[in-house]
Amino acid sequence: MNWPVDDVSRFNQVNYQDMLQIRAMLQHAGWAARSINRAQVAIRNIVKIAVMMKLADSEQLSQLSSLSQLKHAEYPGTALTQKQVQALFALLERSRTETGIRNISMFAVLLGTGLRRSELVALELKDFDANKQALLVRNGKGNKSRTVFLPDWSLNHLKNWLTLRSRQPGYLFCPVQASGKVKLTTGLSVWLVLRLVKTKLQRIGVENASPHDLRRTFITRLLEQNVDLNTVRQMAGHASITTTTIYDKRDMQFMQQAARSLSYGSSNGNSGR
Repeated sequence: MNWPVDDVSRFNQVNYQDMLQIRAMLQHAGWAARSINRAQVAIRNIVKIAVMMKLADSEQLSQLSSLSQLKHAEYPGTALTQKQVQALFALLERSRTETGIRNISMFAVLLGTGLRRSELVALELKDFDANKQALLVRNGKGNKSRTVFLPDWSLNHLKNWLTLRSRQPGYLFCPVQASGKVKLTTGLSVWLVLRLVKTKLQRIGVENASPHDLRRTFITRLLEQNVDLNTVRQMAGHASITTTTIYDKRDMQFMQQAARSLSYGSSNGNSGR
């Protein structure tokens, strides 16, 4: 059957063959395996409710439950090291043009808050609270809003950009014309951010980078600094801690250091006696 994916009123009718077709359509549309698996679970839950309401057959639910989830690879991206971050900002600071000051401010916000590029380009000046040193993400993933807080170094770069941008209403990060004029009513595209990140990181020797690698760097660095996992989850805007752990790129050396620091107070060294 040619399943109309946008017709949600019929999801309670999905059977085994239908679900296979929906999965194939979502894969063709470029959905990640994790997202397809979530959709599969959601549809199965709809059918489960339909069975309870006697609107679907229990055999239909049994068939859907037997359908395994798609396998997915771990996130291929990597987190930047401290030296790579330092090299990146050394490169960015070479340009003192209006565009250069905007760019270093954008990188500072991405690495200082872990924002997704779609969240970054959607920010407006009204979303910035200087007193709280915070940004309001109005429509994050899943249309959820959250507040992110800027570290001092990130705030300083943002203020440098705002001095040039002016405090007039409009997008927080805007295109800069050749004349230096800032177009406040026009936002940046996610593709420009992608190209900018790939180009800058390639220049410091990081190949095949993406804006999400900056998000991974943010999460990994917080964990390295012993921020508890649930706080990191909230700061990253994740609904589940399981998602946060996927981004954890701490290496074997970090685990070795953690093991060396493990202590049980006065009992240390006496447990073997």
